[in-house]
Amino acid sequence: MEEESKWIELSRAGSAEAFAQLVLLHQVRVRGYIGRYLRNKDVVDDLAQEAFLDAFRRLNTYQGEGPLALWLVGIARNCVLEHMRGEMRRRSREARHLETALALRRLQQAEADAGRLGDREREISALQDCIRNLPETGARLLAEHYFQSRSAVEIARKRGGKEGAIRMALLRVRQMLRECIERTMAAEGGA
Repeated sequence: MEEESKWIELSRAGSAEAFAQLVLLHQVRVRGYIGRYLRNKDVVDDLAQEAFLDAFRRLNTYQGEGPLALWLVGIARNCVLEHMRGEMRRRSREARHLETALALRRLQQAEADAGRLGDREREISALQDCIRNLPETGARLLAEHYFQSRSAVEIARKRGGKEGAIRMALLRVRQMLRECIERTMAAEGGA
């Protein structure tokens, strides 16, 4: 994303407005990740703010080797893990054995999910690239069906074709995307 790159460079130069644009672009993903492990909205808000502040301070360390979203979620993951470790220590001091066991379980789950999250983010990034590289007719069909919520019947009626042909074309587009994602993931894994 060209605009994102511009905002990154301006943020590195100290522009709070440019960084605010990056926050707007990525806050749903960061908050969603944090909210997956912590149900308290106030804590989610605090940790998201902490993650973005940390990202702003460390933006010069971002090398652009992967998507910025993945880098930001990595920072959020560290904030969540640190928060959960602190909660576990606090609960241990208070001798709440059941709550400590639950906190430990959530921490273990978060640590186990950390690796899977990176894979999921890479898959999403690969999917976005693959969609951009679809032939125009396939991309339009995909957009109509999935992004505009049109049924195969509606699309066929609009295009003057048959429903079965539309369903088959959608099947082919999905297969193309699946193969593209698999190739991309395999190439990244081998790199």
